[in-house]
Amino acid sequence: MKKYRDFFILIIFTMGSQALIYFLIKSVINNYNTINSVIDIPLVKSFVYFYDSWYPFIIICAFLIYKHNKNLFYYYIPSLLLCALFAQITFILYPSIIVRPTIEVKNITDWILDFTYRTDTPAINCLPSVHCIYCFITGFYIMKSNINKKYLFIVYLMLIVLSTLFIHQHILEDVLLALIYSAIGISTVYKFKLNDIINKLMTKKTP
Repeated sequence: MKKYRDFFILIIFTMGSQALIYFLIKSVINNYNTINSVIDIPLVKSFVYFYDSWYPFIIICAFLIYKHNKNLFYYYIPSLLLCALFAQITFILYPSIIVRPTIEVKNITDWILDFTYRTDTPAINCLPSVHCIYCFITGFYIMKSNINKKYLFIVYLMLIVLSTLFIHQHILEDVLLALIYSAIGISTVYKFKLNDIINKLMTKKTP
């Protein structure tokens, strides 16, 4: 486990801090702007399986990036943190909410989708989609890595992105803004070499 100490420290901090700040913002903001898409996307309930697999799949991808190229991982983490910061600022400046359909539970897929809705009620702070930000950034670094069969990972990440639309957790505009933020965040990390901050923190040895 000591071999992967840096991975566990950084991934727990990154995903934990993002979730904590998200729920803090959610607890203090009461007025939201209802957002609707210009495109009507059908509800495809089966995509909930891709949506709910987001956390474990992102962690698996992050671990593979770390295992194959630790230096690349040190670019990956500040990219996630910076883009999550962009998202949190947007949630404060423009709190958003979407109206989701009511699910009539008839089978296991309906139950899982209904449960997903109920664990994230109301559907607020949607613009941009943090699910999609993590997928876009992870996909970028997967492509830069030497992971075997990387295109399979990219396909799955894009299915997660599509799932945010097909189960009506997000609208198209949420996804597009997530893509823009991801591109800006990655470019900023490379331009200002923010990976150096992570590298210095992780290479500092305790006497």
